[in-house]
Amino acid sequence: MSIIKKMFDFRTPLFLILLVAIPVLIFVQRGAHLSTVKWRKRVTFCLRGAALLCAILALANLHRTHQEQRLAVVFLIDTSESIQSAQYEQVRTQIDTTVTQLKPTDTFGIISFAREAAVLLEIRQKQDQPTEIVPIVSLETLAEQTVRRDGTDVLTALKRAIALLPENYHQRIVLFSDGIHNTGGTSLKDYLPLLSASGAEILTIPLTTVNDAVRVVQLQVPTQVRKGQRFEINVVIETDGSIPTLVATLSREDRSIDVFEWTLLDGTHALPLTSEQFLEDGSYRYTLKLNVTDEIPENNQGHAIVTIQDKLHALYVEGDLAHTAVSPDQVDAVSNRGSHPLERDSGRRAELETVLEENGFVVETISPTEIPAELVELQRSDVLILSNVSAETLSSEQLQNIENYVRDLGHGLVVIGGERAYGPGGYTDTALERTLPVEMTPRERKDAVAIVFVLDTSGSMANYVETRQKIGLAIEGVRAGIRNLDEEDEAGILGFNVDVHTISNLTSDHGALRQTVSRLRPTGGTTKMKEATKRAYEMLEANDAKRKYIVLLSDGKSDDDTSAFLHLAEQIAEAQIGITTIAIGDANKELLTQFAENGGGRAVFVKNVQQLPAILTEAVQETQRYIVQEPFQPVIATTTESIVSGIRTPPPLHGYVATSEKETAQVFIYSHKDEPILAGWNFGLGKAIAWTSDVKPAWAKAWIPWHNFGKFWGQVVNWTLPVAGAGSDFDLRVSMHHGVAEVNIDTRTPSEVAYKVHVVGPDRTSQVVSIQQVTPTRYSGTFQTQDSGSYIITAERESDGRRSVETLSLLYPAEYTEFQVDTASLKMLAAGTTGIYEPTPAQIVAPAGTPIERQISLARVLLIAAAILFVLEMIFRRFSITNRYLTAFLARFRGKSVRSPGDVQVMQTPIEATIFSNGDTTEDTIPSQPAETSMTRLLAAKRRVR
Repeated sequence: MSIIKKMFDFRTPLFLILLVAIPVLIFVQRGAHLSTVKWRKRVTFCLRGAALLCAILALANLHRTHQEQRLAVVFLIDTSESIQSAQYEQVRTQIDTTVTQLKPTDTFGIISFAREAAVLLEIRQKQDQPTEIVPIVSLETLAEQTVRRDGTDVLTALKRAIALLPENYHQRIVLFSDGIHNTGGTSLKDYLPLLSASGAEILTIPLTTVNDAVRVVQLQVPTQVRKGQRFEINVVIETDGSIPTLVATLSREDRSIDVFEWTLLDGTHALPLTSEQFLEDGSYRYTLKLNVTDEIPENNQGHAIVTIQDKLHALYVEGDLAHTAVSPDQVDAVSNRGSHPLERDSGRRAELETVLEENGFVVETISPTEIPAELVELQRSDVLILSNVSAETLSSEQLQNIENYVRDLGHGLVVIGGERAYGPGGYTDTALERTLPVEMTPRERKDAVAIVFVLDTSGSMANYVETRQKIGLAIEGVRAGIRNLDEEDEAGILGFNVDVHTISNLTSDHGALRQTVSRLRPTGGTTKMKEATKRAYEMLEANDAKRKYIVLLSDGKSDDDTSAFLHLAEQIAEAQIGITTIAIGDANKELLTQFAENGGGRAVFVKNVQQLPAILTEAVQETQRYIVQEPFQPVIATTTESIVSGIRTPPPLHGYVATSEKETAQVFIYSHKDEPILAGWNFGLGKAIAWTSDVKPAWAKAWIPWHNFGKFWGQVVNWTLPVAGAGSDFDLRVSMHHGVAEVNIDTRTPSEVAYKVHVVGPDRTSQVVSIQQVTPTRYSGTFQTQDSGSYIITAERESDGRRSVETLSLLYPAEYTEFQVDTASLKMLAAGTTGIYEPTPAQIVAPAGTPIERQISLARVLLIAAAILFVLEMIFRRFSITNRYLTAFLARFRGKSVRSPGDVQVMQTPIEATIFSNGDTTEDTIPSQPAETSMTRLLAAKRRVR
């Protein structure tokens, strides 16, 4: 019985209760009166019962347990650039030999990998494979087309192979590789327990690496030195000794400064180059290039950057500089609400610049577009100051650099307000908002806004401005405007040409709106500007928002009645709906200006259509009412903080941008509405300050002549700086091995304090390195270097905030750093997963001990059997099959002759003749009626006469 239980299993046993129907069937069958003979009755009953039994077992989902030795093998082939091309023919031969030894039911697949993995052959049974296995001889060419080869991610390839392996098989992975894992971020050793838990055996076969004669491991210079301080330049070179004499050229800023010649033996060598001294501040890039020819020329050079600095460096970014460069004919605005923000005075930035210089800073003033694109260049500044800078003037890379600059490098950030800063400047949901201690939405929620964009989609919008269509610029502008709306704000979109098209009704689903606006298409000629504006008015009238706006983008050319159009503007004004008209190109300026004035709104004329996205964004930002413009007395929250030390009663301010402080931020000065004027917080390793007013006469005219102006701003900027003398009593060193950077912190004396290390890579992503104390005076940790470029490593002592910074520069990917087979990793993978190092083909296909138990469902077979049995039962029940017929059928089947029924001399009635025409006898049929009597025939004749 136990054997049967092991062999069979029911997945839905509840259906077995239907077996009670079989006894019921027996009872009914016994009580039924059938005129057929017993054998047919029994056969019919058996067929019916068997069909019912098969159906019930199928419903109960009967499974049979089957044990067999089935093997699934995935071949993983390392195609990274560190592998010799000649190895692929050997790989092909070994795979061919192995596959031929697999059983027909065994399965196999092939994956190539380098930085990524690509499936060359999906998993399949050997019996389904054509004669030629796979063109491995062209594997290198195929790999170049499918994966990046400048790195090796063994772990990702193993995960891909495990996912490819089917269930109910003995799972094996055959790894052809040099074992060098230099991308992916997770070490093989750390992931080994999970690989072991997967149940797949990993068999490793080493591949020979390319023969790289020499490489520059690292060019070593200090990251930062003081002016006049002499520093050393060293280099670490690794060679196999095959080149007897090495010649190298050292350059500074691409100018050769020295040539060196060495005779080096096999091994790694740390060599001194020269010493340098500078009497002026600046940053200098050094490059050492080996004048040799070998298989990997990419790793024959190294570079490094040193920053010379005496005083603290402040990078002052003036937002008004970005707008003073705009020519007057590019944007011309007419409004009944005063001058356009672009006309704002930018000549007073010198006051703060002078104050910073008096506080010991070297000040460099630039425009927003001049912010360094590379983080390694930005890091030479101790503090970054943004004054009235709009986020729209900064690229996403610049914004991300600012976040990394503060959070990961530990520098200071001061953001000064203005009409283009904070909320009006588009800081919402950007890296800059994440870095600042304030959120762009005021704490007391402003009234919800409803805005309808009414866009001209006539044929003229299809015209190109340089390489961009007008309609494309309009769509980009609407999307940017929608991004500046708050979460509860609603927007709708109307397009008009010869007709009015509702692109989107008013909704707060901003993501859907940004997608929907792409449906705008320029078509038609005459425009229905009045009708479109009226529909926008009706949409807003039906909306419950307290503040409503219409933004009309058109050239103003329409067949509508002018007086009716202007009267509509008055109706819109009476409904307290704001109006902004934006005219582009050769527009009817007079009509659009009059319409805006009648509606109490603003008209903007744009000659340079490239400015359209910025203008539309600005139109939306003006609806938010972030700016508070009225005189007020700032309130100092506490006088005990160093940032406001000695400041008791500051001068009044005349405006600021409304924001709200974040949960962990500290507010030092409040407005009369209890909103932040000066707030700060620690962000990662650095600090950030938000000053929501400005430093110009517009809002701070009473502050500039104030006797404590210099003292106040000196304290504000100094608050963001790291602890003085940071890093003076511990050393930070970074080295490379197999694409892994090792961070070592050496202290002067034994210590148990904690350190935290941040790393920013070339792709601007940051990571925190786990640091462990390995000796009383050393702390160590590692991180993966996946891309070439500069890695900036910042170590901070948590007890006092002292920090040190190092830069690791990689001119070439990690794939070109190591060219020795990592046999230790290959053996570790094999041993940790019960695999084999360097297996033979026979070992790869050898059975793996305990057979695999496979559950096979019998439901389909049982259902087919039930159907066949049911049909047979119906045949026996509905059709007359006699013994004579079966005898004749068997005789014919055996090739014997049978006497026909006509040979039997039996008197038959016509009815009997009909019944027995197929050879049936009276033994197995309904008895024939008795013959007619004479009386019966006489009665029948008499009836016929009548």
